[in-house]
Amino acid sequence: MSFARRISPLLPTLLPRLALACGAALLFTNTVDAAQTAEPNQPADICAALMHIVDASDFRQLPNETAAQLPGVSHSDDCLATAHAYDCHWRAHWQADGVINDPLEELGADIAACFPRVVHDVNTPVRQHFVVTTDARRVNVTASVQGQNELRLRVTR
Repeated sequence: MSFARRISPLLPTLLPRLALACGAALLFTNTVDAAQTAEPNQPADICAALMHIVDASDFRQLPNETAAQLPGVSHSDDCLATAHAYDCHWRAHWQADGVINDPLEELGADIAACFPRVVHDVNTPVRQHFVVTTDARRVNVTASVQGQNELRLRVTR
């Protein structure tokens, strides 16, 4: 008796099981791949808060607004606001992400990426300055280091 004759009666029951096993293996490999590419300790997205701060008509309202809360700033006591300046300081709680080595550089890269019309005119190891132009106004954004992983963000107009 040939092999084909012995296997042909088993094919109708074997094929669905084989397809199910292949599908499960494919789903498992996709799940494992997705879990490996996820970055666990990434800071929250800062662009939404930065845009809200820059677009504010009066900085004095910002400490009470959750949309203006920067990632890593625990509460409104970390930010001081006047009519023309918003000044926050906080400790960066994230590590270097493999592309950028320190929190100031990462914050500077985020600021540059968040705004379509921005000029980055000062870039030193302890201070980065940007001029953001919006439809309504021109805003200065300064990011600086106050100490080991302690950041300061000052937005003025």
